[in-house]
Amino acid sequence: MINVNNTTRSYSGRPGCMCGCNGKYNESPRARKMAITQLTKNPEVRLLVWNNHTEGCIHVENETRSRVLYLNAYGVAEARVMGIKEEE
Repeated sequence: MINVNNTTRSYSGRPGCMCGCNGKYNESPRARKMAITQLTKNPEVRLLVWNNHTEGCIHVENETRSRVLYLNAYGVAEARVMGIKEEE
């Protein structure tokens, strides 16, 4: 199970640009916990990895909202154990 210690920050905002102009990045444990709860319950959630599989994120985007949770290497491993599908 992904826990707050396996995350670095979360993002919530309108779809499109994610520089911060359409939403907000948050590093607080509360915001990351809320993102874990919302994203892991969503069947559309996907895993994206980079940096030689040592970092990544789980994310969902719909017509009105982008929700992203950034993960460290432990979080990436936990997402895989949970069966979250990876983007290709």
